[in-house]
Amino acid sequence: MTDAVVNQAEASAGSAGADEEKQADERLTYRGVFQRLFIRPEIGALIGVIGLWAFFWAVSVPFGTAGGTASLVDFASSPLGIMAVAVSMLMVGGEFDLSSGAMTGAMGILVILLSLEVGERGGAGLNLWIAIPLSLAFALGIGYFNGQLVERTKLPSFIITLATFFVLIGAKLGFSKLIVDQVQVGDIREASGYEFWRRIFASEWQRNHHQWAQRDRVFLVLISVIAALVLIAVAEMQFARRRSSGSAIGVPVLAIGAVTSVVGIAALHRTDSVAGNVLGAGLIGAGTVVGLVGLGLWRFEPVGDRGGIRLSGRLLQWLVLGVVSFVLAMVIAAAMDPYDDTNLFFPFTHQGLRATVFMVLAGLGLTAMSLSLVHARRVSVMTRTVVLAVLAALLGVMAFFVRSQSVSVKFRAEAFSVMLAVTLVVIAWVVLGFLFTERNSVDFRSDALGTRLLVIAGVLIVVAFVVRLLFTLPSEIEAGIIPAKFSVRTLWFAGFTAVCVFVLGKTRFGSWTFAVGGNKEAARQVGVPAARTKTRLFMLVSGAAWLVGMLLAFRLNTIQANTGNGEEFEYIIAAVVGGTLLTGGYGSALGGALGAIIIAEATLGIPSSRWNSDWRFLFLGVTLLLAVIANRSIRARAEAMRR
Repeated sequence: MTDAVVNQAEASAGSAGADEEKQADERLTYRGVFQRLFIRPEIGALIGVIGLWAFFWAVSVPFGTAGGTASLVDFASSPLGIMAVAVSMLMVGGEFDLSSGAMTGAMGILVILLSLEVGERGGAGLNLWIAIPLSLAFALGIGYFNGQLVERTKLPSFIITLATFFVLIGAKLGFSKLIVDQVQVGDIREASGYEFWRRIFASEWQRNHHQWAQRDRVFLVLISVIAALVLIAVAEMQFARRRSSGSAIGVPVLAIGAVTSVVGIAALHRTDSVAGNVLGAGLIGAGTVVGLVGLGLWRFEPVGDRGGIRLSGRLLQWLVLGVVSFVLAMVIAAAMDPYDDTNLFFPFTHQGLRATVFMVLAGLGLTAMSLSLVHARRVSVMTRTVVLAVLAALLGVMAFFVRSQSVSVKFRAEAFSVMLAVTLVVIAWVVLGFLFTERNSVDFRSDALGTRLLVIAGVLIVVAFVVRLLFTLPSEIEAGIIPAKFSVRTLWFAGFTAVCVFVLGKTRFGSWTFAVGGNKEAARQVGVPAARTKTRLFMLVSGAAWLVGMLLAFRLNTIQANTGNGEEFEYIIAAVVGGTLLTGGYGSALGGALGAIIIAEATLGIPSSRWNSDWRFLFLGVTLLLAVIANRSIRARAEAMRR
């Protein structure tokens, strides 16, 4: 009897263990690399940045040039970008700061008043080595005051910082009139120590003063390496590693593919003839596919049952919609005159309407094909392969259509090349997906390797575009290319964003920020210092406002009393567009930076497209609304993927 009881207990324990294992598996449902990508809060903003840039690149001249890029990044950097990143951090922590805009102007005015010589125009006569640290201490004090008042009074931060907003507005105007008897405070160039701090906050890089004959060659090599790293990284994170040793032929095939691609790149770079370009592109395409197949033979598990082709239900609906959208885009574009630049109706010319309809239908087609691919993955390997092959064919046909319909170099060469490259990637994925098994479980080693490769690729992307943008060619100087200059403000923006991304994603303080934003009381009960965390977030915003104030003061040399007033709403909008929830607990610092770039693109793209600037706020509002809706839709779909 005792043995029977023991056996029954063991059976019950085994059953319970199996149930627990099943529940754990359900909680840890594996998501592929693309599903994981769409869970990121900033992915909607990234899609918006790329889509809006492509649109204005297509309908205007400045977008895509070095000068246009310089204007865009400068507009997005300061004050908008730096403040949007800081405000995103605060909003993730569940709070608002409505004084952030007014504070930027206040800090600029303060440092000027502290550094101006004592005399008829007022000023404390301090050296900038003293005035700048004092202004920083004052800014951090305002942030500390806001944070402490919110925590001690339990009043909403909206109310507390609204009061600070009005205090700063009144102080800026009142002290400006009292001390210098005017609403414009300056000139900071008269301050002691100006030249050193000007290099810190206002130095510029004149692109046309820096020539480098090897620029394009270095850029091409970097882009080729980046593409290889990204493809290998995504393959590592998407496909299952072999359970046994790989095929011996895998490494030689990978090497042959790599050498073939290098030869193709060299051929493409050394010739301008049509035959040479076709040969180079063909070698690159063949080398890429062969190399990835070699990688798969070496590292990935061969596919087992590919299943049959079943096109039905939602999958067929999305597939048909995608194909029809692509076909309509090309038919309508072919029917309209690409050379007619006369006004049609506000705000479009014939050319503008043609480009807009083409891009909207192509975007709709790409979205529909992506959704059909999501459904196809759930059916069978063969079904997924067919849908991917259809997408590759559509992209290839559209690439050659764009080339045949265009006279502009940027469409016949640049857009055509990008579309062919995307087509090549899809073709490579068709082959890999047909031959090798996609992962259905976590592989920490592969994920770690893929992540490292992506980080290296990200660094190289920055290096490549810095090389491309900061240097010019002798031929461009001879052709009279409009000079472009880049400001140190861009470096401050990039550095500040990188630090905030690291802090929010990789540190304990970042975890505390998400915790207090999601549920402050629950976070406090598990040991999170909620009051201290929120106070530091307010101080972060005020510190960012001080930085922007310095950048404004040394850029403009004089500051108006109304500088920054009302701009706090743009910071909040940029944060929301970047994927940060108004309710807190969800978002990213990178999303705030991307949201600022979206606002910059919309603001600068309208006049660049020769549209009536009086309607810019209408366009900006519609753009932001669509971006927010798209972001919410992507987030909802990502959440559905988890189930």
